[in-house]
Amino acid sequence: MGSRSSKTSKSSRIPRLRVPKYDLNHFGVITVIFNPIKYKSRSELYHKFDEHMSRSHVTLLTVECIFELSENLDLPKQKFEITRPNDPRHLQIRAPSVLWLKENLINIAVKRLPSYIEYIAWLDADIEFERLDWPHLTIHQLQQYPIVQLFELSSFLGPAGKKDVLRQDYSFAYAIRHEQRLDARRSSECYVHPGYGWAMRRTVFENMGGLLDFSILGSGDVHFAYALINRIEETIPNGIHKDYRTLAKIWGQRVAQLSGNGSFVGYVPIHIYHYWHGNRVNRGYFERWSILENFQFSPLKDLEKNDQTGLIRLTERHNSYQIDEMKRLESFEKGIIAYFRSRNEDNLKKSIPAINTLKPKISSSDIVRPSDILPTYNQTSWTTDVNQPHNDNVEYIHLQNMHSGHNINEQNSISLNNLNDSYNHTSSSFKNYSQGYLNHEVSDQYINFNEENRNDFSTLSEQISF
Repeated sequence: MGSRSSKTSKSSRIPRLRVPKYDLNHFGVITVIFNPIKYKSRSELYHKFDEHMSRSHVTLLTVECIFELSENLDLPKQKFEITRPNDPRHLQIRAPSVLWLKENLINIAVKRLPSYIEYIAWLDADIEFERLDWPHLTIHQLQQYPIVQLFELSSFLGPAGKKDVLRQDYSFAYAIRHEQRLDARRSSECYVHPGYGWAMRRTVFENMGGLLDFSILGSGDVHFAYALINRIEETIPNGIHKDYRTLAKIWGQRVAQLSGNGSFVGYVPIHIYHYWHGNRVNRGYFERWSILENFQFSPLKDLEKNDQTGLIRLTERHNSYQIDEMKRLESFEKGIIAYFRSRNEDNLKKSIPAINTLKPKISSSDIVRPSDILPTYNQTSWTTDVNQPHNDNVEYIHLQNMHSGHNINEQNSISLNNLNDSYNHTSSSFKNYSQGYLNHEVSDQYINFNEENRNDFSTLSEQISF
């Protein structure tokens, strides 16, 4: 009797959800790893995560990025630690600039998924799902909603693991569906988590033009989450360069249209665990913005993207640029590296008290509040050119006119006409390649597709078993 009661009690913890079984060959799962400081916790958690994905019966595409100029920047020696060059599930990238590259790497990975992938998910490699059938639950939700966050409730664990729950957060999508209070300032009384894992119908991701990838010090999750409800401007502090704000707003309007201001966003009714890799206090969610503000970072002037690979870097300054501009970018990159060091992710000391979190409180004065009525999900007028901002957007036209009179090399700056997909350039390593994906001319010092083993996910999809 005691044993039977125990089993019943244990099984009751996980709700019984009757979900159809789906063909997971059409489900692409992506995670990215970039670890300039070489924290041990990152690689340890990845291996745990990779095993969890295998038990979930999904094939994981892992993108690992290392930084080639590490010795000049006083970084640990860089080498690929979790990926192998002959594994078709792995993509190895060498980046020339030390940046927060999460969204950029996700965009690169999505473009290299086989064409038969209908649903894509991107996950942080430090989480674990309560149930192993989460892929089927996710695809089931994607039949109703084109955009889905992959959990309802998350537990932030301490160094001791699942017996050491420091706090619990409901998902951003849960708050949307239940009309709960949302505050971009991450206030503790109404905080809901904007990240950990999202999934989309692939067509929606492509129509979105990919994730906003110029958030080079993080905050991509919160940008995306608030863009879903047409409130992305609330996620950008006042002192940030106007180019950043305007480009983010253009992208955010496109996301809001695709999501119906949140109407087309769902969540998977499941609990996830987030494993410890340093104190949340050291994440510097607010403080890191001061680096972008102090150096007045402009995606238009300070970033460029390789047209062939999609990889971004800080703009290469040539003889035509002033010495003080070169020094500004050098100091800027050092500031970014200092931020990565300050995260101290191998630290096991916790200072966050346990929190008994209740469901987010409803506040009639601050709920999900779309600012405008936007077109419905199936309207096609805003999906014809996925990388083109709306030409009738006043701020878009103003920004074009504003920069037309500046002494900016058009070949070395992000193009407004291709907001998320072509930072143009003329340098030898970031030239325009004309031979296409079947004949990569990509220098190994920037991105390694391992052509010898033909692990190019965009053209040789038959080598991937999704």
